[in-house]
Parts: sequence; C-alpha cells; structure tokens
Amino acid sequence: MTFFCLKGSWLLFKNLKSDPVIFQASKNWSVAGLILGIIIWFLGFEVVGGEWFVMWQSSIWNGLGSAERIVGFLVLTLILLQLKDEAIPK
Repeated sequence: MTFFCLKGSWLLFKNLKSDPVIFQASKNWSVAGLILGIIIWFLGFEVVGGEWFVMWQSSIWNGLGSAERIVGFLVLTLILLQLKDEAIPK
C-alpha cells in the first residue's frame, strides 16, 4: 500500500505542470494504493476482526474505531483524487 501511494505521489508531483491528460493518467498508482488500503483496513479489521473475531466485545483489543477513521480518510482521499482536473484556458 505504501509503495503504491508513494509512487503515485511522486508521479503526480512530477506531472503537476504537464498536460491534464497525462496528470490524470498518473493517478493510477495512487488509486491502486488507496484501494488496497481500503481493502486491508475495511475487510481485514472491520469485517474479519470486528465481526468474525468479535473484536468489538474487547475493551483492550477493539480497533474498530481506528479502522473506521482510517477507512473514512482513505475513501475521502480517493474521492478527491478522482475529481477531474480541467485545463485552465490561457
């Protein structure tokens, strides 16, 4: 997840002043990292940990609140990243 997000961030930074089509295409690595993070934190912690292993019953090992905050941040970042960047007319 970290590798994908870092590579995507580097590509976005590198193509910041380039053509909007190239900039939009460079978002693929970041999108892959964010989706992988959502899968890990939502499916791994909230679904498997929270429901299958009944993590919500433990006062010590309950990580559902943290996982929910992380998934919310990742989803919001993914939504903002998917907004199209229009070319500014000169």
